[in-house]
Formats: sequence, structure tokens, C-alpha cells
Amino acid sequence: MQQPSPAEIWKEQRKQARGIHGGRLKMLIAWLGVTLSRLPIPSRSLRGKLFRSVFGQKYDSLNEEEAEFPIEDYPTLNAVFTRGLKPECRPIPETDSQYLVPCDCRVQETGNIDGETILTAKEIDYTLSSLCPDMDISRYQNGRYAILFLSPADCHRVFSPQAGRVEEAMHIPGSRLLVHPPFQRKEFPTFTLNERMVFRIETPLGSCLVIMVAGWGVGDITLPWDPEFRCSSRNITRKQYDEPTQLERCGWLATFNLGSTAIVITEPNEKSEVLVADDEKLQYGQSLFDFPPSQ
Repeated sequence: MQQPSPAEIWKEQRKQARGIHGGRLKMLIAWLGVTLSRLPIPSRSLRGKLFRSVFGQKYDSLNEEEAEFPIEDYPTLNAVFTRGLKPECRPIPETDSQYLVPCDCRVQETGNIDGETILTAKEIDYTLSSLCPDMDISRYQNGRYAILFLSPADCHRVFSPQAGRVEEAMHIPGSRLLVHPPFQRKEFPTFTLNERMVFRIETPLGSCLVIMVAGWGVGDITLPWDPEFRCSSRNITRKQYDEPTQLERCGWLATFNLGSTAIVITEPNEKSEVLVADDEKLQYGQSLFDFPPSQ
């Protein structure tokens, strides 16, 4: 299928944004909210009222008991979106033969990669080479994949699905189509048109990819272990690490703003097993794939 033109993508972005927000005026108000989300709010009481009006009315309620700090202590709305959680609220399994869920999310789809093709629940074919341009994807052909949707109320930190070395990070500039599953259309393949980050992680279970796909109003994916990473708005930025960063299982990998999607891709393993179901609500640290050693 022929790729849509930039003008067609822009028109579709605006159409989707109006649809999800309920019209042009509410879309503009939402855009203004995103623009001002990093603006500090001086009053603790005002913060509490504002944040609870956003989470609980506009978006689903968040569990304040899980947050690292009282909600009034977060200086900006963006700080609430990117909040950390208390470690005891996300226990990490002791088994080391599994890939873990990298983020709080809802499962859009899991499955086997057919050659290098991923088929989403919206019947949109994605190839590994289109998701990860300029990257050697041969080792992931016929592997496993999981597509995980983050709602605005979810913790927007993404974690490593296994202990491992981050050997490569790649930023692909792109659009801001909605990643919400009901808005995905075959004519506009969101995951290859949108801005995204790709991380290649070498683990004891093999190599895996974590792809973070930005959505409407979302940008500025940050890396806590490489705060100097700078990307271009026009060209692919690829960084290979001579001294890879070592992360523990569910070590903090990167941070989104607002709602987005994470895709986990693994090498093939004939004994592997999917441990989650489509549309299941998950928390980071839960088991995702069982990956016993291959013969």
C-alpha cells in the first residue's frame, strides 16, 4: 500500500485529535494543557485540585497510594504523568527465565512474528525493517512480539524487560497520530509513521528490542541513563554504545509523556510461551514471555 503524504497525515492527525477530544474547541484546550503541562504550579492545594480533576474526570483515576510522593508534591502535570512508583507496589519475580512486562499498560496484541511481519489486531501489517529502519533485524525474524498500550493514567516510565546491556538506541522522527487502538487505521500505519525510540538490549535470554511509539501531544522521550542523548526532528539519530549501560530486570529504561505504546520484540525460541492475554491490564514487572533455554 502506498504511504500517505505528509499533508494527508497532518489532516488525519487533526481529525483523530478532534474525534478523541470531542470537537475542535476541546482539542485546542487539550493542546493548551499539553503545552502548559511543564509549567510549575506554586500552590499545593491548587495542584491537588487540578491533578484530581484531570485524573478522575478527563482521564481514568490514578492510584495515589502507589506514587512515590503525595500528588500535591508534584510541581507540574508532566511530573505526575512521569511519576515513579513505590518499589513494593511492583514486585519483580525471582525467576530469570522470563521476559517481564516493561510498563503499566493494556495488552493490544501478542503473537509470533511471521518472518519479519507483525500483524496487529487492526489487521495492519508491520515489518521489522519498517519499525526499525537501518537496523539489522535478521536475528528477530520469527520471534515473539507484544504490543502494549499506555493510557494517560498509567505510570509513564518504561523498564527493561530483562537484565541486560543497552547496546544501541535509535530515534526515528515522525508524526503524532493517535496510538489508541480504536483510532488505528490500515491507511495510516501508526507505528511506522509516528516518532519512536528503539532500544536493543542484550540479555541472558538473547537479544530483544523495546520500541517506544509516541502518540498525540507526546514527544521528548528521555533516557535516565543517557541524559545527553540528543535527537533530530528530521533525521534518524542512532547511537551505539562502546560501553553499554547495564540494567537490572525492570531497570528504568526511558520515560514517555502522556499516553503511548511500547512494543517488545524477542529472538525466536521454539519453547517460549506467552503468559498474558490480549486486552489484559498489566503492571510492569509481571511475567510477559516464558523463555526456557533453547537446545
